[in-house]
Amino acid sequence: MVQKRTSWYISFVLLVGMIFPAGRQEATAQEHEQRSGISNSWLLMQAVPSVSWTSFPEQTRFAFEWEATPVLYSWGMTKLVRPLHFFFVTQPERFAGSVEFNISTQLYTSPVGISHWGFSGQLLAHVPLVEYGEYGGMNLGVARYNIAGISSNYIIGGFSTLFGFLHYNIKYSPADKIWMHSIEFRFF
Repeated sequence: MVQKRTSWYISFVLLVGMIFPAGRQEATAQEHEQRSGISNSWLLMQAVPSVSWTSFPEQTRFAFEWEATPVLYSWGMTKLVRPLHFFFVTQPERFAGSVEFNISTQLYTSPVGISHWGFSGQLLAHVPLVEYGEYGGMNLGVARYNIAGISSNYIIGGFSTLFGFLHYNIKYSPADKIWMHSIEFRFF
């Protein structure tokens, strides 16, 4: 009887000993992926465009937009998280309160003047309103767009929800009387 218990115990210890190192290697790989912040799924999600439509004085054009955030300063996070971020930003760092500089490229579905392309640089502040910005936040900023070779300054106002994932922004150029509406998906 004692030998049966001993053999069962040895079998159990050997099984756990084989599983634990394999699980530890997997956990180490996941921790490394989380520390670097870049995973295959994150890279794939960067290809998903936001959508926008631009109302020029004479026409309205639909566009796809891709954004990148080279620099973000977050003031709403704990002191344990560094406030300055480059290129990779998690959602809480953005929606808890931040100022970001982002660049974007627009691809219009029909030509605007002589080109289908637009480019911009934006300085945008995210102000948390409901539940530290998780359920609702306000976006305010300024931008400079170059669409079909014509540059314009814009004022930006909008809101974000769903933990900072979904943004709706309205951009207006007073000098050129251009309105731009965008639904932005923020994966980065």
